[in-house]
Amino acid sequence: MQISKTRTTGLLVAMFALVAGPVASVSAHEIWVTNIKSGDVTVIDVSSLKVKATIKTGKGAHNVTITPDGKQAFVANVGEATVSIIDTRKKKVVGTVAAGKKTHDVSVSPDQKLAVAANVGTDTVTLIDVAKKRPLATLKTADGAIMSLFSPDGRLLYVANARAGNISVIDVKSRKVTKTLPGGKGMMALAPTPGGKRAWLTAPGSNQLILLDLIKAENVAVVDVAGQPHGLALSPDGKKAYLVQRKLNQISIIDTASRKIIKSAKVGKRPDMLAISPDGKTLYVTSRDEDKLLVVSAASLKVKAEVATGKEPHGVAYRK
Repeated sequence: MQISKTRTTGLLVAMFALVAGPVASVSAHEIWVTNIKSGDVTVIDVSSLKVKATIKTGKGAHNVTITPDGKQAFVANVGEATVSIIDTRKKKVVGTVAAGKKTHDVSVSPDQKLAVAANVGTDTVTLIDVAKKRPLATLKTADGAIMSLFSPDGRLLYVANARAGNISVIDVKSRKVTKTLPGGKGMMALAPTPGGKRAWLTAPGSNQLILLDLIKAENVAVVDVAGQPHGLALSPDGKKAYLVQRKLNQISIIDTASRKIIKSAKVGKRPDMLAISPDGKTLYVTSRDEDKLLVVSAASLKVKAEVATGKEPHGVAYRK
């Protein structure tokens, strides 16, 4: 009996599927939320909004960063001066790296070889070898090193110093601070524009947004915004910035060209940080005093759903 080419191809595909197993979980979209008081991470499936896993990390799990390839997550444990490294597929902590006091945030280099923990309690950053899961060096910056961001080529590292109200520019190769830029008090969120040439920075202590040029290492603009601007995310096309004004319990949309607020809405109780879906249609906002993740329409700013998290949710990241 002769078997058609089409049927043969179908059989081969079916056999491969049986051997390889289901692949949907590999590309499943997730929201990762760090919970300060419970010291863990809540992983939520985007489609069903069901909790897929709760991963214990360390005291004061503060912010979470997903690597560009989606394979690892880094959690800054502000209460125990460590960084937890998590295998995102296995939902398991695979490494714990010592950092500085009050480890607040972690950034990852474009080539994913280097991670940087910002230590607000010791005014330092800890460079971490991602492959070996160990610290490489500790660099002094300025008072209150709270977060960092790499330039798109990975050559420069920008460190926001919250208490000093300035930004240290570090040459990654020499590990030296080469420049200090003006910033704002209490800087909290650092969001790159598409392509990474610029970045927006919130400064709740100064009620300001700061726009940086990451190529030229210089300030572009300062925008006054009321209500303690805290969390920040940019639309995929970079035309809009979504901003949490924590003191006002609201979210605002900012037109990045005019640098003006075009829409605001009340949301949650002490909203903190936020992430945006890859299609730009949905915002995910942590509501710290409600122990919830709020799912919000990016167009209308209306809350579409709520998901229970751990205690005192703070950081949030989208994993593709």
